[in-house]
Amino acid sequence: MSQQDRGVSPVIGVILMLAITVVLATTISALTLGVTEDINDPAPNIAQATGEFVVDDPDAFANQIVRITHKAGDNVPVEQLEIVVRASGPEVDTEARLVNLPAEGTQLDPKNLEDPDNIVDNGNDNRNSVIISDDTNVWAAGDAITFRINTGDADFRVDEENTGPEADRLEVLIIHAPSNSILSEHTLNP
Repeated sequence: MSQQDRGVSPVIGVILMLAITVVLATTISALTLGVTEDINDPAPNIAQATGEFVVDDPDAFANQIVRITHKAGDNVPVEQLEIVVRASGPEVDTEARLVNLPAEGTQLDPKNLEDPDNIVDNGNDNRNSVIISDDTNVWAAGDAITFRINTGDADFRVDEENTGPEADRLEVLIIHAPSNSILSEHTLNP
């Protein structure tokens, strides 16, 4: 063997040992420091959802009904959902958040509402407030999330004097709380 061939082996050996040390140190530090806990699972994929906003109905308790229907995509447990509702217009600009879902029964209580301006109806007076279309507490294809906007706090109807509505735009976002991702976003105009 020549002198040149023998000098290459120790250099390659040192490089390999250094690479193994770096890989081991990275793996051990990730396990001991809990870095992997910060990595979130991806949000569910809602391929299609439709939004409907019924402003005027002969039944006074059926005015301003919002219905977001899951059409296609992943099933999502209702307890992982939060709903952001934003009403805006000439006389109103406000936001509410529906949290800690599902509501017990068909009425929301204070733990389900972050609603400083009271724009979402909580279902008093024997009215339904938030309904997921089935009993499984999973928002799946064919299921609808339904709730009512208070007419006294964000009125989208044209009043009797024809002066126009207080609000003219409603945004509804369905959020996957664990990943803080928007699953469905709708802008509804009456």
